[in-house]
Amino acid sequence: MLAALAACGSDPVDGDESSAGTGGSANSTTGASGTTGASSTTGVGGAGTGGSPGTSVGSTTSTGDATTVGSGGAPGTGGAGAGGSETFCDLPTTFKWKSGQPVISPKAPAGRTFASVKDPTIVFFEDKYHVFATVFDTTSGNGGWQSVYLNFTDFPQAPAAEQHYMAGWPTGSTVAPQVFYFRPHNKWYLIYQWNGRYSTNDDINNMNGWSRPQSLLRGEPGGMGSTLGALDFWNICDDDYCYLFFSRDDGKLYRSKVSIEDFPKFDGYEVVMTAPTNGLLFEASNVYKVDGSNKYLLLVEAFDNSPRFFRSWTSESLDGPWAPLADTKNNPFAGPANVTYEGGDWSDDISHGELIRSGHDEKMTISACNMRFLYQGRDPSVGGEYGRLPYRLGLLTLQE
Repeated sequence: MLAALAACGSDPVDGDESSAGTGGSANSTTGASGTTGASSTTGVGGAGTGGSPGTSVGSTTSTGDATTVGSGGAPGTGGAGAGGSETFCDLPTTFKWKSGQPVISPKAPAGRTFASVKDPTIVFFEDKYHVFATVFDTTSGNGGWQSVYLNFTDFPQAPAAEQHYMAGWPTGSTVAPQVFYFRPHNKWYLIYQWNGRYSTNDDINNMNGWSRPQSLLRGEPGGMGSTLGALDFWNICDDDYCYLFFSRDDGKLYRSKVSIEDFPKFDGYEVVMTAPTNGLLFEASNVYKVDGSNKYLLLVEAFDNSPRFFRSWTSESLDGPWAPLADTKNNPFAGPANVTYEGGDWSDDISHGELIRSGHDEKMTISACNMRFLYQGRDPSVGGEYGRLPYRLGLLTLQE
């Protein structure tokens, strides 16, 4: 998402943005693997947990049908079901998406002006969606990166939802956020930049309940330049460990790891994978556990001197290795090559976003059935300073 920082003491510059990738092959290594099979087992009411991912690139094939089993029961923690039988689906090997018009546009409170809204994190909890996002506030001087919170019962209500300005909250500006409920602590966590930070809250509905920011990663890569500082932090946990993924705009994906007991005291980091050119592993990494399977899904935004798109990999462990799923410009997870628009094209970027999860906790579970992806896009005919580009949030729906 936001890649570059301005010189110390000035407003940050969104570097998702200030650096650009340059051509090159879409795979960092090559190879091929194939699996065929039907979707996995089922539970009673809720979805299961477990699994983990890692590093390697080639082409993967996987086919199969959904399976429905189970009966009754309460929803499982981190699961997708709400009683009754539950259906699990395999991830497709190629993706086809449809987008409507923007569902969330900048909506500044009185006395403020927002040029864009972007970098959403979204969770469904207690019958409504909760969204935290970045905005570029042009009210004073040169403008600056800030953040907003909104909630709504379903996406038709999203355009009218009030956007609560977060600049004056104890957290300050929660830029490029991720939100989840950490069950071992019985608390909501919001992780964000600049510099890796986090805040906690007992009640996600309490907008003023977030704690003051705390440092997230000891030994975090430093620097104020787009290729030096860490950005776009993403946490996911299995039964034993939590994993913090992040980018640096240098063609590498990074990861830190800590035991569940020591979360969130991340310390140090390692490289997960490297691309032949910087833009092919750009920013906005997401990692999810796929319901009803032992698979993890990794998404990373790419910027290959072209509109932005997402590449994807899978693994059975958060420690890797990662096998490519849909990882090229012509066969992306999501990008101009596989997205069509209802009501007219309004973007050619499929940029920083988040899949709609089946749960709300640290396992970051998703269902491969009826996938949806909340993303940032913009009118490609409008140029100028990155912060003032008219980014809006749209919703992709997977097509059969």
